Amino acid sequence: MADKVYDLVYMGAGNKNLVNAMYASKYGGLKVGLFDMRHEAGGGWCSDEIPAPGFIANQCSHIHTYCNHHAPMWEDFPEWSEYGVKFAKPRLAQSSVFGEDDQWCGVYSIWEENYRDKSYELLKRFSEKDADTYLHFEEKFRKYIFPAALEFSFNPPPPPGEPHAMQKMFMENPDCGVDMAWLGMSPIEWLDTMFESSEVQTFGVCGVQSAGVNPTAKGSAMAALILMMAYMDTIVIKGGTHQCAHASQRVIYENGGEIYHGKPVEKIIIENGKAKGLKLVDGTVVEGKLGVVCGANPIDLVHDLTEPDMWSQTIQDGVKALKRDFVCITWYTWALREQPVYKAAAFDPNLKDSCWINLTHRGLDLIASEVERRFAGKWPKLEDFHLGIANWSNFAHDYYAPPGGEKAAILTEHFVLPATKMTDAEWKAMEKQHADEVIEHWGKYTTNVNWDNVIGYVPVTPYYAAKHSPNYAPEGNWCVIDQDGPQFGVTRPIPELADLRNFPIENLYPCSSGWHPRGGATSQQGRWVYKVIAEKNGLTPPPEKDWTSIVMNSSEHIKY
Repeated sequence: MADKVYDLVYMGAGNKNLVNAMYASKYGGLKVGLFDMRHEAGGGWCSDEIPAPGFIANQCSHIHTYCNHHAPMWEDFPEWSEYGVKFAKPRLAQSSVFGEDDQWCGVYSIWEENYRDKSYELLKRFSEKDADTYLHFEEKFRKYIFPAALEFSFNPPPPPGEPHAMQKMFMENPDCGVDMAWLGMSPIEWLDTMFESSEVQTFGVCGVQSAGVNPTAKGSAMAALILMMAYMDTIVIKGGTHQCAHASQRVIYENGGEIYHGKPVEKIIIENGKAKGLKLVDGTVVEGKLGVVCGANPIDLVHDLTEPDMWSQTIQDGVKALKRDFVCITWYTWALREQPVYKAAAFDPNLKDSCWINLTHRGLDLIASEVERRFAGKWPKLEDFHLGIANWSNFAHDYYAPPGGEKAAILTEHFVLPATKMTDAEWKAMEKQHADEVIEHWGKYTTNVNWDNVIGYVPVTPYYAAKHSPNYAPEGNWCVIDQDGPQFGVTRPIPELADLRNFPIENLYPCSSGWHPRGGATSQQGRWVYKVIAEKNGLTPPPEKDWTSIVMNSSEHIKY
């Protein structure tokens, strides 16, 4: 006899499950119950008042984009914005600053008037040919590639053997501008082929690296094309990305759902090959009449939350072999007494309006050698540092830093070794060493970043991430598993577990970053997994979307 009964029960209340439960409760009319081990819902959508009083840090998910993260949400849940998901719009998208001479290369965001012309002028400083090439691809991206990518990402993988949205675009639309020969290239090879200037090449590879894609991996070239453009609609969630969790919870509560905190799950209950509910660590048994939505990573799902012998040996071996040691990073949040002053502002003062600044050196070799060094188990060299800077307080100041004044809340990012490469004591020592490295590297690009400018900092490392949530453990991988080759897209995590319409255990619906299409705290898995549930149970599905219209109307400034 179950202690509680729901239509759907959820193992975890992370961002994917919150989105799924929003659809299930509002559109499906289901009674949902979410059970999470942490003290609050949201998973990667977490923000806290650290590293000093009055300073907000996004310790996990921090970069959000209007379309790639949440394209359907603004229409399907207009109350989301009313309940607190409000955002600022940076003028500039990502940019790369070069340590050799303090020049920088970047592009304007779609929120800026005449953004294409302004981007062209920036890129033309380094190569007029590259500026022309970039705008050519940007137009193809907006008209064809991005709509197909959104359809691909927010919908279930098609049945095996059927082409997905991106493949259909390649095959059916020669005007999309994609050469099929590119599909076998690595991002670095594609950038080297398409652009002549080291500045534009470096700008392109920085976006690939930040998104957690291996820039040296064969077959990932389309990531370079997409990620050069995908940050152009970056938004800054006012008050922190946890606002998305607060708003989502309210939608669920208003539609009859319930969320429980501090309630870790011991096992998913399986009877006669069907998921029936959850057994909590405290002994509570919860029934899900239509099944279980599981926010766990594929390894824990097969080897911990269920009995391994319920799965084929191929599946058991497949999940054990998953790669998850590449997307391991440091995310330090800094409370500064005053905003950084970049030397590169002399080259162009608009650098201050960039939402994502990469402090690096020219050339594709730097990233390639840095990747090779990490795979060899070596800590990055300070002289080769590639440091990302996200200054959200520059765009929504009073939501991230104390009101008034010039204080700043800034996140820095660097790719490092997996958590398992060092002991607990070594990671604790490395926290301070890396802080010194960041300040030294950052200081070379500014006139005022030094320890005297620091009020406090929070050291989020792969070790921290692995302790923060079982999904990131044991390596501290913020994408749960790596996302190259078969671990990306419709075969993620492994082909035998990718098709939820024909899942090995009936009524069990994995809904985490370990599944199609990729990692990151987007709304993608939450939507498409609900679509599978709705199809199976005759529920109202998510509203159909005109993805081209969503992309082209995301900014009134887009004119071709």
